[in-house]
Amino acid sequence: YKGFKMRVDILFAIMAVQEVTFFAPIVKMLKEEEGLECAFLTFHEAGDDILERNGIPYFSLHKMKASVSRKNFTADDIEGIQKRFGVNIRQLTVHEKLTTNRWDEKYLMSKVATYYTIMDTIFQENSIGCVVQELGGFIAPQLLYHVSRSFGVNHVFIEPAMFPKRVVYTLNRMNADIEDRGKGSTSGSEELKRLVEQYSTKKVVVIPKKDRHFFQDMNLKRLFLPDNFRRLARKLYHKYILGRKEEYNAILWYIIYHVVKFFRRNVLSFYYSNPVEGEKYIYYPFHVSLDVQLTVRCPEFLNQEALVEYIARCIPMGYKLYVKEHPAAIGGHAVSRLRNMLKDKNIRLIHPRHNSFHLIKNSRCVITINSKVGFEAIMQEKPVVVLGKAFYRGKGVTVDVDNISGVADALAHAVRASVNKDKRERFLSSAFAWSYPGELYENSAGNVENFYQSLKSFLTV
Repeated sequence: YKGFKMRVDILFAIMAVQEVTFFAPIVKMLKEEEGLECAFLTFHEAGDDILERNGIPYFSLHKMKASVSRKNFTADDIEGIQKRFGVNIRQLTVHEKLTTNRWDEKYLMSKVATYYTIMDTIFQENSIGCVVQELGGFIAPQLLYHVSRSFGVNHVFIEPAMFPKRVVYTLNRMNADIEDRGKGSTSGSEELKRLVEQYSTKKVVVIPKKDRHFFQDMNLKRLFLPDNFRRLARKLYHKYILGRKEEYNAILWYIIYHVVKFFRRNVLSFYYSNPVEGEKYIYYPFHVSLDVQLTVRCPEFLNQEALVEYIARCIPMGYKLYVKEHPAAIGGHAVSRLRNMLKDKNIRLIHPRHNSFHLIKNSRCVITINSKVGFEAIMQEKPVVVLGKAFYRGKGVTVDVDNISGVADALAHAVRASVNKDKRERFLSSAFAWSYPGELYENSAGNVENFYQSLKSFLTV
C-alpha cells in the first residue's frame, strides 16, 4: 500500500507475528463497532501473509525498502534527520548495537536513513490519525515515534503495568509517567487491595505472559527448552527458506549470547553469596542490562557494575550493599566486571534463588534506577532511592536523586526514613487507576475483549 491517499485512523506497528495475531481481531472490532479505519506498519514479513488473509491493509517496511534504499546516504542526510527530530541519531542505535552485536555505524546510519525515508513517505502520502505500538528500543519503533511526532500525529506506546493482566498507555512521549488523563480503573480500591494481598502471597508483582520464558535460571533446562528450538526453527525457516525479512534476525548472535550466559552463570556460582541473618544492608536490583528501560530511557546508567561500585562507596557505615541479577538476565553480566566489582567487600552478589520479595523486606532501603523492584518496595512500605526516570519518581513516596553526587546524602536519609502511609496509599491508587485491563499477546477471547475495551477507552478520552 503505497503511492495513494488512504485514511488510517489508527496505524498499528508490529515487530513480530505474535503481534499480528493479537491485534488483527482488535482491528476488526474497531472497524465494525467504531467505524475506525486501521492499518498495520509491519517490520516482519511473515506477518504480512496473515494480514493478507484477513483483508487488513498494511505497509510492509521490508517490501518497500528496495524502492527507497539509502545506501548512498550522506552525513547531511543524518544531520537533517537529527535537526528535524531534535535528537542524537547515534543514541537511537544503542539498543540495536547491544542486542544484535552489530557495531557497523555506517550500516546502522544507512538503516536509519532508509527507514526514515519509508516512514516519511507513508505519512506524507496517507492521512494517519494516530500510531499505536509496543514500547521497543530498536531503531524501527523509536524512529516511528519521532516521525509521528514530527507530523503532529498522536503516538501511543503500550507496556505491561505493575499489576497482573493490566497495561499502561503512554501518549506522545518515550517515558511512562502517571498522569491525570484517562482513568483505567472502574473497580476501585477493592481490586487494588486484592492485588496488593496477592503480591504478599505470591511474592512477585507481575511477570507478563510474553516474558515468562525469560524468568528462569540460566541452566541446561532453560537453554534447551523445546520452545527455544521451535522459535529457532521458525526463524531459520523464514530467513533462509522463505527469504522473509524481520528485525529480530541476528540469529547466530542470539544463540552465542545465550550459550555465553549459561557458562557465565556456572562461573558465577563461585561468587554468589547468601543473605546474612541480622546483617544491615541496602538492596540494589540489577536491571536487565539490554532492556529498553536502560538503553533508551536511562542510557547514562548502562554500566551498572560501575554504578554499583560507586553506590558501595556511598552507603552509610555499618551497612552492606546487596545486589542480585535480574531473573530474566542471569548470566547477562560479564564475569570480569562482576569480579572487579566484588573486590569491594561491602558488596554481596546474592544467589539468584533468593526472591527479591524477601530481599526487599529485610533491607533497610532499596536503591534503583527505574526497576519494578522500586515499585515492589513501595508496596512493602520500604524507603526507595530513585536514580533514573521512573513513573514512581516525584510522587512523594521516594527519595529522588537529581545528580549522582547526591547518592550518599540520599542513602543516609533513606536508611533513617519511614514511609508516609497516606502518600503510599494515594500513590498506589493513582498507579492502579493509570493502568488498564488487558495483557499483551494473550489471545484468549476474554483478554482480547478487555484489551480492546481498554484501548478504545484510552483513545477516545
